[in-house]
Amino acid sequence: MGVAENKKVVQSFIEGVVKGNIEGAMDSFADDATWWLPGTLPVSGTYKGKKAIFEDFFGRSQPLLVPNSLSLEIKNVIGEGNCVVVEWIARAETVKGRNYENYYNMVFEVNNDKIQAVREYVDTLYAKEVIFS
Repeated sequence: MGVAENKKVVQSFIEGVVKGNIEGAMDSFADDATWWLPGTLPVSGTYKGKKAIFEDFFGRSQPLLVPNSLSLEIKNVIGEGNCVVVEWIARAETVKGRNYENYYNMVFEVNNDKIQAVREYVDTLYAKEVIFS
């Protein structure tokens, strides 16, 4: 797979998340994919497998946001080899009535038309204060 195809896989995942098409977003991942988020958030850690990523990781954070309030402003999509890096600004409203706006850098590894690994870099202190407290 080339860089352009890898970017399309990642963009398909992003589109699925923003549109609430979880099945479509899940389809972008390999069955044994991993997702890593550093820090001490209740959702920090390494998630192994599609089920863990979408049920344990997303499943624990999405209920804290008002449904359909999430938007992602894509700033950059950069690819080289099997790596696609996406810079975005996430905006949402929390169920506690707070406005969330955080800046993310996401590193996606794509193999055989599927996302194999994600490393998420974000201001976790801000996320903890606005979403998780």
